[in-house]
Amino acid sequence: MFRLLSKARHARALHPLGVQRTGELSGTPPFPATATVTVRLSKGAGTGPGKPDVLGIALRVPTESGDWDLLMSSTGTGERTRLLPKFVRHWRDARLGTLAPYRYRGELLWFMAVPDELPDELPDDGELPARFTIHASGTDAVWRQVASLKLHPDRGDTAPVAFDPVLNRPPEMELAPRWLALLREQAYEGSRRGRRS
Repeated sequence: MFRLLSKARHARALHPLGVQRTGELSGTPPFPATATVTVRLSKGAGTGPGKPDVLGIALRVPTESGDWDLLMSSTGTGERTRLLPKFVRHWRDARLGTLAPYRYRGELLWFMAVPDELPDELPDDGELPARFTIHASGTDAVWRQVASLKLHPDRGDTAPVAFDPVLNRPPEMELAPRWLALLREQAYEGSRRGRRS
């Protein structure tokens, strides 16, 4: 299904259109203390400005053990609602979470990016956040800040990045649960094949 959708769109199966930036990240483990990251802001179905969609943010974070592609989509914030995508109209209303957890040092961790500063109004992009705070929670859904992110203005010189959380993750960040990780691996493989064809 993901291969056919990607082939039909000549793009990613989901979040086909987006705005790519670079930014500065400051954090605590599992994030690096400081890093220059590549960031992509997108809409899941690619609907027009102001129309409801599942918003997304992707980060490529350099770590000592390899690049980490961290992908988050608009979700709820509760113990159950963080597992479900949420349609929103505006970035200011979005709380962008990982939907599924990572297993890190034996514990399950969810991540969530929260827009910090609005607006950064650009003619082509609409109203985009300039800053995010990134939070983590365990099974109790109590969120604590673990990083902050400041986006650079668009300079138009950033080579497009194909974010892939299956291929690009440090070995200590295990996708969980295992059955869902297998489905994600198949979905991303299908999307990659569709784009190639």
